[in-house]
Amino acid sequence: MLFSPYKLGSIELKNAVVMAPMTKNRSSRDNVPQAMVATYYSQRANAGLIISEGTSPSPNGVGYPRIPGIYNDAQIAAWKTVTDAVHEKGGKILLQLMHTGRVSHQSCLPEGAVILAPSAIQMKGKIYTDDAGMVDYSAPKEMSLAEIHSTIAEYVKASKNAIAAGFDGIELHGANGYLIEQFIAPMSNQRTDEYGGSIENRCRFALEVAKATSEAIGADRV
Repeated sequence: MLFSPYKLGSIELKNAVVMAPMTKNRSSRDNVPQAMVATYYSQRANAGLIISEGTSPSPNGVGYPRIPGIYNDAQIAAWKTVTDAVHEKGGKILLQLMHTGRVSHQSCLPEGAVILAPSAIQMKGKIYTDDAGMVDYSAPKEMSLAEIHSTIAEYVKASKNAIAAGFDGIELHGANGYLIEQFIAPMSNQRTDEYGGSIENRCRFALEVAKATSEAIGADRV
């Protein structure tokens, strides 16, 4: 069964092998995937489905040095070379959208970007930066309701950009302490509005992102 064709929603896979997402840090400093990224994924296109490395939907969500984004035209064009290379070998590929939230350092973000989180609670520990090596995580800004809604809109725009770049769909990264899980976890979410407190409220952001992106590109692509 592993090597038999498999239907995933509207996507026809040549087998049931799925390559998990793995951060590679092989993009440029302005978060554009480089030529080696297309080579890397095309070499693995024998898998029925590839899930890409974590890719930021927004300048605010970059977090780490040299991870890719999907929020501007240069990034879309670069990702198109990746999806073309995978499709030429009969593979399918989803884009993993990963907003790092408070798991970040200001020097890793593009100019003008802001580190946002459900609450202004600094992450413990250190993060690698290109400019200064290992440093403490930066303190985040607590998201206003307007910023929560604009961030959901960024996920929607990034999802549409992913389809424009040739991806077969998206995966939402909701674990490992990044933004979506930061809303769910009570240690990182101490809000008292409709996005904090009860488990229903703490899950609201995740559910709204999932609903908005699926409505934007189709439920069978998320």
